[in-house]
Amino acid sequence: MLCKDVKGDGLKITFSRHFIERNTLRGIGKDVAEKIFSEADGHYLDSQTNTFVAVKRMVFKGKERDVGLVYRKAQDEIVFITIHPLKDGQKKNRINSGRWENL
Repeated sequence: MLCKDVKGDGLKITFSRHFIERNTLRGIGKDVAEKIFSEADGHYLDSQTNTFVAVKRMVFKGKERDVGLVYRKAQDEIVFITIHPLKDGQKKNRINSGRWENL
């Protein structure tokens, strides 16, 4: 896995193998994932998977939509697991159902 220190906050970002594969397949730069994480419109705890999700509304492949970054936290490390565009209404449905808890 690749490691990179996040500027100024002492956290280390680690990219999982799955993240790297999906990122390459979807044509999303790692800088986009870091931007989503640091400038997210919201961070949520996914109670079903026990992971965290950062969501940012942005232009993705020519269309404005929510993009989700799934990650884990471990002491001084953040592990990016996957990144993908959300379907219309997916964020709202997961919040309303209680699956995603706002942090």
